[in-house]
Amino acid sequence: MARSNRSRKTQPKAELRILGAMTGTSCDALDAACVSFSPQGWTLEEFFTSPYPAALRKRVLAIQEPQTRVSLAEILELERDLGAWYGQTLGRMAQKAGGVDAIANHGQTLAHHPAPQGRGTTLQAGTAARIAQASGLTVVSDFRSGDMAAGGQGAPLVPLFHSAIASGLAPVERGVSIHNIGGISNLTYLGPNDQILAFDTGPGNAWIDLAAAVASSGRLKMDRNGALARKGQPDLAAVDEILKHPFFKKPFPKSTGRDDFPFELLLTRTRSRGADLVATATLITIESIAHAYRQLKVGTRKRPLDRLLVCGGGARNPVLMEGLAVVLPGTRVGSLEECGMDPQTLEAQAFAFFGFCALFGNPIGGSWTGARGYAPPASITPGRNWPELLDKLSRFH
Repeated sequence: MARSNRSRKTQPKAELRILGAMTGTSCDALDAACVSFSPQGWTLEEFFTSPYPAALRKRVLAIQEPQTRVSLAEILELERDLGAWYGQTLGRMAQKAGGVDAIANHGQTLAHHPAPQGRGTTLQAGTAARIAQASGLTVVSDFRSGDMAAGGQGAPLVPLFHSAIASGLAPVERGVSIHNIGGISNLTYLGPNDQILAFDTGPGNAWIDLAAAVASSGRLKMDRNGALARKGQPDLAAVDEILKHPFFKKPFPKSTGRDDFPFELLLTRTRSRGADLVATATLITIESIAHAYRQLKVGTRKRPLDRLLVCGGGARNPVLMEGLAVVLPGTRVGSLEECGMDPQTLEAQAFAFFGFCALFGNPIGGSWTGARGYAPPASITPGRNWPELLDKLSRFH
């Protein structure tokens, strides 16, 4: 009996350390969060960020321009080079973090075309095999294809993570929305009776960032602190015209991306330039978010909305935050920072969480994406540490 007790005491504990990685629509940086998972929960241990190489960013944006004609070889070469960059960068980050068991990499979205009945397509580039080879670690990737195969939109995926953290942030029965303003803007509404509703709302920072680049002749990659938007005057007619886009009339669940909202669409609808162009892009983001909450019919007894918590780069744009407070009267608008969370780390943390789910075969989409039945959560590429990882996974059972 004593030997049995000693055996239990010396049994290695169940713990996995996963490096979750995300590059968004804006292609501004690679963010990575090292998260430690145990049967009791998870803890953010370290956060890293690395700027996007300028030449690689230029290729990613160019390949997504409307009517672009590229060869299959060019697409494959970009996929290869993204994988090499991810592998080198994430490998260094994993070494700094120490003891990482797996990398969960979202990859760079090059195309996203949701469609009903499982006919949607999506492409997140960055060869997982190159990341595994460079880092020596097992890689979890391709998080959206399985959801689309099951009839889902493949986006937004973050609601599962949002629902997991929401109870510790605010009283859900009063209505809470965690709103991510990255390159594309998306919401997760959590309300009474276990309601989870989520969908993309339209352009987020993608147009604002590009407008800032145009306004500054390429010197700026973003409108830091909303400085340009505050100086400019928005083109209200252009805002109204953009809001007539068919996407805004679609019922949810729905998702979107650069394919629906190329920057050229804005440039063809307005003559604004300089700070006025940035102000116009910013107001489009604000008004499209307001439209989404009207479509959601929040503010009713069935769907109250007491608090809106913003994450992503938009949380640090005071002009955006002030605008949301105006268009959503009766709702407390704030940043996740007010709840003790760094908004910049959230998406990277989410993909570490999804990597953990995928290693156990647990789906990451749900009713909010429109998926039906079992949706494969991701692809797994074994690294040199695969045998050790399998042993660690077995300790969770």
